[in-house]
Amino acid sequence: MSKTPTKIAFLWHMHQPYYKYPDAQEYCLPWVRFHAVKDYYGMIRTVAKFSKVKVSFNFSGILLEQLSDYVFNRARDYYLTLSLKSPAHLKKEEKDFIIKRFFSVNLERIVKPNKRYLQLYNKKLSPKAKFNLQDITDLQLLFNISWFHPYTLREDKNLKKLLLKERNYTRADIEYVIKKQYEVMDEIFPLYKKLYDSGRIELTLTPFHHPIMPILCDSDVVKEFSYLKKPVSRFMHPEDCFWHLEKSKEIFRNVFGHVPRGSWPSEGSVSETVLTLYGKEGFKWIGADEAILFKSLTTDYVSYDMIKNQRHIIYRPYKFKDVDIFFRDRNFSDMLSFIYQGWDDAKFAVDDLLAHFKRTHDFARDIFKERVITIIMDGENAWEYYKNNGIDFLETLYSSLEKNDYLSTTTPSEFLKKQTSRKLERLSSGSWINGDFGVWIGSKKNNYYWSILRKTRDLIEKSKISGVNLEDLKNYFYLIEGSDWFWWNTFDDFLGEFKKIFFAYVEKIYHLLGKKPPAPLK
Repeated sequence: MSKTPTKIAFLWHMHQPYYKYPDAQEYCLPWVRFHAVKDYYGMIRTVAKFSKVKVSFNFSGILLEQLSDYVFNRARDYYLTLSLKSPAHLKKEEKDFIIKRFFSVNLERIVKPNKRYLQLYNKKLSPKAKFNLQDITDLQLLFNISWFHPYTLREDKNLKKLLLKERNYTRADIEYVIKKQYEVMDEIFPLYKKLYDSGRIELTLTPFHHPIMPILCDSDVVKEFSYLKKPVSRFMHPEDCFWHLEKSKEIFRNVFGHVPRGSWPSEGSVSETVLTLYGKEGFKWIGADEAILFKSLTTDYVSYDMIKNQRHIIYRPYKFKDVDIFFRDRNFSDMLSFIYQGWDDAKFAVDDLLAHFKRTHDFARDIFKERVITIIMDGENAWEYYKNNGIDFLETLYSSLEKNDYLSTTTPSEFLKKQTSRKLERLSSGSWINGDFGVWIGSKKNNYYWSILRKTRDLIEKSKISGVNLEDLKNYFYLIEGSDWFWWNTFDDFLGEFKKIFFAYVEKIYHLLGKKPPAPLK
């Protein structure tokens, strides 16, 4: 019986797609700015409070590029521009935009607890109600201040005064809030660098535009899933994966000063070909979902369900083609992502999680001398559903793990120093969602997108354009390979923004080629 503690490896994934239209001066959506002041800042501040806790953070390259733009170039977005504009000078369509969009926060956690914000929300729902100039001003401020992390709201006396003021805000109030947002963003990179240099965190990356790399390598990978339809035109450009990995490594090095050892592939999507690419790019380890391991070990004699019932097998790393793989515990990851957000008692939620960890520890310690429970999840979108943006839960969790004698935290690279990985003879293809690629390919809508990509790529390769213009064409094309356009083509994109951005870049490419662009699928 092993007396060593079971290790917990948290990997918090951060990602936003590109939010700027071709040739635009400002971003069309504000989510990089808002998640920066709330989550990218708050998550590292929380870890910094606990000297014995180690975690990993994962960034997509395009997120780092946009965040760098805000930090170093004082970039702006359309929502910020409208926030700073006096209501007296707003056009009707701009007022309508503010009234429609400036409630894009969590209704239960943010809007309802704030009397003035809730009053404005109810006013919006009333077809006969009209917003006066003060209503617009208050909405501009409340929307922006609601995205600060609780640490900032506690520590900044001026923000606390604004919250106590409740209404009748001024232009100077709004200008202060925006100024404070940039001050918070200025702190983000130094905080991550400080904790990395002290060995407290590991920093990892996702390919630049967050593409589903197995599909980029060969869209015929969909044939492994009989229930998904393959596109009419086969897409096969593994060389693009190298570009996305190299580009991410470049921006990562510029921001953090080193090249990472590990990666969370976009949406945890892997294949044997992708692992070969990671090995050639010098990566030592990646993360993937437990379903990939279960499928990889399934044979004609041992069924998937039989493998799945042997859950202890996910609590050690594996190796395929010289790249180590940590398989996430889907149950624990999903509990943090979707279940505990509804538990307002943080201690009760953490005690429940620790009880699950304890049972896992008691079972697995008799099997493996060194064990690791890998939790990989979205590090930004989950917390707005938690009370107090999740800090009560995270602080209680980190504090409990610091004091625990049978659990301790680690990073993948640290764990690999003590553990020999088991060799995998084969690696099944798939992602963290259902173990397949059905969110991004296999439907009529998404297969149409892949047909557009294939046709567009063929036109670029046949074009006689060279030099800077060809480089622009390729960069635009790499952008539309990102997974988000396909994701929001599957799920409800109520505002249609992602479809607009995708087709704006398709049209830009065709314009540069002098061709007529394809239309969106009706």
